[in-house]
Amino acid sequence: MTQASETSLRGAKIPFDGSVQSGIEQPGQAHLRLVAFDLKDGIDAADLKELFSSLTDVARRLTQGQDIEGYLEPEMVAATANLTITAGFGERIFDILGKPERKPAGLHDIPAFQHDMLRPEWSQSDFVLQLCGDDLVTVTAAARLLEKKAATWATVKWFQKGFSYAWGSQPYGATPRNPLGQLDGTVNPSTPEEWSEQVWIDSKDKAINNSCVMVVRRIALDLNNWDELSTDERSIVIGRDFHTGAPLSGGESEFDEEDMDAIDDKGEYLIHRQSHLALSREQDGQPDDALRRRAYAYEDQPGEPAFPFQGPNVGLVWVAFQKNPDNQFSAIQARLDRGDLLNEWNRHIGSAVYWIAPGTTPDSYWGQELIEG
Repeated sequence: MTQASETSLRGAKIPFDGSVQSGIEQPGQAHLRLVAFDLKDGIDAADLKELFSSLTDVARRLTQGQDIEGYLEPEMVAATANLTITAGFGERIFDILGKPERKPAGLHDIPAFQHDMLRPEWSQSDFVLQLCGDDLVTVTAAARLLEKKAATWATVKWFQKGFSYAWGSQPYGATPRNPLGQLDGTVNPSTPEEWSEQVWIDSKDKAINNSCVMVVRRIALDLNNWDELSTDERSIVIGRDFHTGAPLSGGESEFDEEDMDAIDDKGEYLIHRQSHLALSREQDGQPDDALRRRAYAYEDQPGEPAFPFQGPNVGLVWVAFQKNPDNQFSAIQARLDRGDLLNEWNRHIGSAVYWIAPGTTPDSYWGQELIEG
């Protein structure tokens, strides 16, 4: 697994080319900009080749600090600052190419859930670019340049901004806290075996091998009412000690194994059966429902129509990577939707699903095997 550079932030680089795309295995950077595009009418396979070869070349140069022909503001992206750019394809691209049979399993809309309040302005698009980095000027300028490069073939449908801890303010790879104050992302793949089991698709089809599926959910959070809970009440809802992240069944670390059978002296389970931990953990007999969580916080202007709560417009740009959302994200979310105590303070207001193409070589582009093969 490639790790972000520990050298000077200005020149810190994460390799662009490799067997898998960057921006997935690496710990999250400080800033996220997720840009969704819809293709213009009449786009065909030849157009897709031009589009993605152009975008890949620019993205490679941006992340590696290389010159970009015709770009008049190179100072805006002079600090590479661990910039990663990851490309995702919506299922319609497979249809445009006349190759619907090659869609990976789970590349379709997420099923509706009872607590969803999905808004059309945060819905599915034809493709997406995920830009993450530790310098906001670089991330913003890079996104703008890529939007201009794509303009011949596509229009921007939406963009989502997210933030996390600044580079160097936390130990490398530490679990970030979300706006609720909860450690968010404790359970993630960490070994090559777990990445192979949970995320990277193993396929005889070269176009699909070493790819995965990305789920994007925009989740609004009710901070005003969450603030009314005591620390102990928050811990019960989450199933973990609110400060340390340790499971309420005992332990000192967020990574200690939970004991779902542990009880107190009154015979009550130490971990509430409807806590977020209890319902989001890998279930007995369902070993596939684990995935890579890579969420960012957002805060936008109050009064946004899509925001369902009173109070600050705050939430999560919740991003997950997996082999098959049918067996992973959707299976987990179905349990959470039925009974998670945390449902009282969150609503999903946006949803999209994308195929993350395999990694590239220095002379190839995103999705080349699919587009040309």
